[in-house]
Amino acid sequence: MQLFILFSCVVLLLLSISRWNVHPFLALLAVGLLYGIGSGLGGLESVDLLMEGFAKTLQWIGVIMVLGAMIGEIANETGGAERIAKSTLKLAGEKRLPYAMGLTGYIISIPVFVDVAYIMMQTVTEALAAKSKQNILGVGLSLATGLTATHALMPPTPGPLAVAGILEGQLGRIILINFFVAFSAMAGGLAWAMFYCRRIELPYDRELRNQFASSNDNALAENDDRPKQTSGSTWLAMLPIFVPLVLIAISSFIGTDNAGPASITMKFLGTPLVALSIGVILALAQYGRNFRMSNISNVAERAIEKAALVIMITGAGGAFGHIIKNSGVTETISAYASDLGAFGFLFPFVLASIFTTTTGSITVSMITTASIVAPLMSSLGISPEMTAALIGSGSFCVFHVNSSFFWLLNRLHHAPPSVLLKTFTVQSLCMGLGGLAAVLVLRMCGLK
Repeated sequence: MQLFILFSCVVLLLLSISRWNVHPFLALLAVGLLYGIGSGLGGLESVDLLMEGFAKTLQWIGVIMVLGAMIGEIANETGGAERIAKSTLKLAGEKRLPYAMGLTGYIISIPVFVDVAYIMMQTVTEALAAKSKQNILGVGLSLATGLTATHALMPPTPGPLAVAGILEGQLGRIILINFFVAFSAMAGGLAWAMFYCRRIELPYDRELRNQFASSNDNALAENDDRPKQTSGSTWLAMLPIFVPLVLIAISSFIGTDNAGPASITMKFLGTPLVALSIGVILALAQYGRNFRMSNISNVAERAIEKAALVIMITGAGGAFGHIIKNSGVTETISAYASDLGAFGFLFPFVLASIFTTTTGSITVSMITTASIVAPLMSSLGISPEMTAALIGSGSFCVFHVNSSFFWLLNRLHHAPPSVLLKTFTVQSLCMGLGGLAAVLVLRMCGLK
């Protein structure tokens, strides 16, 4: 009955947003409350859980989104995004741009949460799409496939790291196996992005092309408040993006038992809040002699306005996922674990895909699946390391309206939910199947 109620609420949510044009913020909260009451939590507890999930989601992502948006606004205003776009196109070429974006996402998402990394790269992504005259979904989802591949499979990302601990697998072996599996998953996502998503043109694509067409050298010369582009300033434009990523990456490799002054300092500098604040300071250097204190206020105001809607919808998505997590449906699935174990080798993949489809969270899906599968390892006949690869691959299947990243794409690029269901949702399935194919190849080569 719990599974039936959850399935019905997910269908209702899909219909409310895609067919009845209910605003996602209202639909997520309303369906979340309805699911909580229907699953037996009661009205008061359902409201408390919704608010708790909303607060937990925003306590770390709200400020970070604004800081990331500030870096993007400064890059736009100073021409930094345009310089990075030109340099990337020159190095990769227009035909190879999706591969370059996928590889970029593969690298930067190892230490950084997917949503944060995509927000930081938003302006560059849009500039590249406009300059190369490619559609934003093709370029953006190429970046997203690299981001999500390593987020679900490569330690020290929290999900894979937690799975390694729960399954008591060898971390080094997991990294080696998942390095191959993540590339295969990324290949599946890139194939869909290149052969289908790049054909989808949004009204926002025309806005981007007009925006970046107007920000050429002549426009720069007419605007005395905007620093002039120079051949050597591309590196200055890249610093606000990559310095925070490097700081976060270094911090993630410092163990909790390291209590020395240097370790504590790096952990502090590597927290997303501090790292992105440093990124904002570095971005302000792009104003050069044209810098005014009013620049900070104006950029902050525009960033808050741009990020506010994304923050609220992301919070509503987190609230919906939180009430699902606490409704007891995971325990219901656990009760059938022994029967589902007949799937044998594919059981971790199938179970992870069920949790991702229902909760919309890669990390929650991976940790919950690992907790259920751990006691069954002996009966499944596969190693903890291969199990971790199966769980990571299954956690891609599939993202839809209960995923915070779904709504991030919706608001950042003004992509309708119906379009994202045909592009981003199907892409996540391609990634899951790509990861599964890699695991099957490894198994055929003798790995268990």
